[in-house]
Amino acid sequence: MEDIIEEIKASLKKVPGIRFGFIGGSLVKSQGNRESEVDITVLGGPDLVEVNEVISKAEEKLGRPFFITSFTVREFQERIKVKDEAVLRTLQGPKIMLLGDEEEMKRTLGPEV
Repeated sequence: MEDIIEEIKASLKKVPGIRFGFIGGSLVKSQGNRESEVDITVLGGPDLVEVNEVISKAEEKLGRPFFITSFTVREFQERIKVKDEAVLRTLQGPKIMLLGDEEEMKRTLGPEV
C-alpha cells in the first residue's frame, strides 16, 4: 500500500490549490483487495481537470481505479453542518493523510468535526 500512498502524494503535490488530501474507504480499513477502488478526498480549490489528469496517470501506473471527491473547504463545512452522511462517515472513518495535517484540517473545518 505504501507505493499507492507515495504515488498519489507525489501526483497531488503537482496540483496547486489543494489544502488537504486523504485516502479513506475500504483500502484504509483493510477491507479492500487489489482491484478495490482507492477513495481520495481533496479539499481546497484545485483545477479539477488538472487533478483528474495527474490521478489518471497514477491509475495507469498502479493499475488501480481511483475515485476522487473534491470540495472547497466551505462546501465541506456546509456538508458537515447539514450532517451529510457521506461526509460525516468520511471524517469519522480511518484515513491516510496525503496532503496537509489531520489536526490542522479538523481545526480548519470547525468544532463539528
